Amino acid sequence: MKIACFRPPAAQRVGGLDAAIEGINTALGKSGIDVLDSPPVDAEFDVAHFHGLWQLDHARLGRRLRERGIPYVVSPHGMLESWAWRHKWWKKWPYFHVVEKHHLAHAAALLATGTAEARRLARFAPRQRIESLPLGLTGAARPNYESARRELGWAPEEIVLLYLSRLHVKKGADLLLHALASSRWPAVTRLVMVGDGDRRYVDSLRAFADRESGRLPRIDWVGPVWGAARWKYFQGADLFCLPTHSENFGLAVLEALQVGTPVLTTTDTPWVDDVSGVRGFITDPNVESIRSGLATFFAQPLTKTAARQEICDWAWNRFDWSHLGPRYAEFLVGIARREPPARVS
Repeated sequence: MKIACFRPPAAQRVGGLDAAIEGINTALGKSGIDVLDSPPVDAEFDVAHFHGLWQLDHARLGRRLRERGIPYVVSPHGMLESWAWRHKWWKKWPYFHVVEKHHLAHAAALLATGTAEARRLARFAPRQRIESLPLGLTGAARPNYESARRELGWAPEEIVLLYLSRLHVKKGADLLLHALASSRWPAVTRLVMVGDGDRRYVDSLRAFADRESGRLPRIDWVGPVWGAARWKYFQGADLFCLPTHSENFGLAVLEALQVGTPVLTTTDTPWVDDVSGVRGFITDPNVESIRSGLATFFAQPLTKTAARQEICDWAWNRFDWSHLGPRYAEFLVGIARREPPARVS
């Protein structure tokens, strides 16, 4: 079985999209499927998997595949979520109705990463087959709290809040800063900001932090840290904060959970039913709600070693690719063989 993978250009694979695609393709390979990355359209393969939207080349390839009788699947990766749809809607609306809608309508299926995204897709493609499969772990890291903190120079008594993502208005870093500026936090609190983004937005965050320095805890502006180096930040933090306006999945949330770090994130992620108790806090994406979530966190004891291991075990039991890979393989093989729809989630 051969599957062709088509992804957006590198400049447009922002955030966790590359990690998501690599995770799927690696897992498919381990399930015995040959994945061809962006092959010529006349190459021999059984089914195509398009990642992302707004790619005219994908629509053209889809038309060629239909002419050849080869089915294809589209994973929008959150690009039709409410916030994403409103962002530059004046450009997306005509393109969707002229090009994208036709591309989606002729797919063998649309593949969401959670039930919330699946419901959203159904509004755009009400007659289309829509399935849902979560993404999986992005590495082998597990809890390593004390060692990571020593390496990063964080004192044992410090309460470390971590933001690790793109510095983009969608991700809500400004909400986190405003919430902290209007909160009561322990004197030993440290906020670590890991990531980069549009210079104007980053400058606005830092300018706010400078103006409100008397009402904010210590802030470390670390800059971008990706690859293996990012794990020590997840491992050493006491709370990972992603106060986002929109996520179809949120791989960074999973990366924190897989190393045992509790999470504060929002109702606009698919983690609403999973992040509670020792695993963290769900808030609305606004300053007042995030401030309330932080207050609850500061008022309770920090997560102990046993609890961090419990969080880790939960994440690995649900999102290890050894469990998810065969499900992806079964789904895509079924598409290639024109088998009738079956529940995959």
